[in-house]
Amino acid sequence: MANAKPSSDQYNNVVNQQPVLVLERLSDELRRKLASQAVPVRILAEHPELAAPAAAMLSELGFRAVCDSEPGVEPELDRSLVLIIGDRFSPEFLNRVLTGPWTARLERIALFGRRIGIRTLAALDEIGFAYIVKSLPTPERLASILAAVDSSTTAAHQPPIRRQATCSTIEAGYDRLFGHIRAGDLGAAVTEARHAFNHFEALLDSAAAAHWLSIIQDYHDGTAQHCSLVSAVAMLFARSLGFSIDDQRRLFEVAHFHDVGKVHVPLAILDKPGPLDPTERTIMETHALAGYDILARSGLIASEVADVARDHHEYLDGTGYPLGIGAGQIADITRIVTICDIFAALIEQRPYKRPKTAREAYAILQLMDGKLDATLLRAFSTIAESCSSD
Repeated sequence: MANAKPSSDQYNNVVNQQPVLVLERLSDELRRKLASQAVPVRILAEHPELAAPAAAMLSELGFRAVCDSEPGVEPELDRSLVLIIGDRFSPEFLNRVLTGPWTARLERIALFGRRIGIRTLAALDEIGFAYIVKSLPTPERLASILAAVDSSTTAAHQPPIRRQATCSTIEAGYDRLFGHIRAGDLGAAVTEARHAFNHFEALLDSAAAAHWLSIIQDYHDGTAQHCSLVSAVAMLFARSLGFSIDDQRRLFEVAHFHDVGKVHVPLAILDKPGPLDPTERTIMETHALAGYDILARSGLIASEVADVARDHHEYLDGTGYPLGIGAGQIADITRIVTICDIFAALIEQRPYKRPKTAREAYAILQLMDGKLDATLLRAFSTIAESCSSD
């Protein structure tokens, strides 16, 4: 993540790994879940060149791949999982996906699309596909989804309820995280955050971004809503930039903890049902240094997490707070979180303001000329578009 600028080859997420190396990188729990599936995986690919690497990955993960090369042939459909891989999802391929016999078992389908459009995403989500990923599969991502896909013959398909339950789990997790911070137990907070990463992955893999963002925006707790939005948008951005899973975790962790200093801001200010006055605004702004103080004194968390908590309101032109530092002192990872933080603040629900649409929020970001990283902001346009529900 030292260089956060996107390059053209970062967007191809297909990788080839040796079988032993792939399995060794997976957790024991994930390997057990994969072994328990023990069913064939049917591959439906938009192009043959997409099917071959997917079949190799499945073999590495211990699954038998059945390529869908003969239309009308349904090999062991009652027992198989289905892996759908597309590029742009041409009208012909999309029609095949939406009308195939597997749609009776949507809870068994993992769908990947490298350059899938927003309208196509919305159509797939409306049908009820439970796992939609806007990239090509990597072995780790494929393993995590196949382990979660329900291969039972009696499972009822309820992806919206699953997403709602996941969001509720995330909101409750934030309540526990801030409770640990207030109690001075940073170790428990770190553990909570690392568990949360898996819940966010499940959420991001479950539907189009606009749909799970709308669920997050229904949170009762405003701070949990904001932190969830920032964390989710940051993970989405990391994926679009082609970050490795380790760098995705790094970005998630700094986003997850970026506002912990708010534990020292009075609830009357945090929960005020209206704009803050100048005195209240001054108090609110103390959260940046407070967060740094909480995180920097512990050896349980990387120093960059504390730095982002302090610097995420700083601007490249030196007009931010709390220190007024400029471009040369603001790390790339902080620049990413700042964009995600402002975007989340603009689109989130509040009793006293109408939330901006994703496109409106991005237009406002574009007006912040000289304050935000221009290269990252251009790359963020795809995230704003994916978060749009119109």
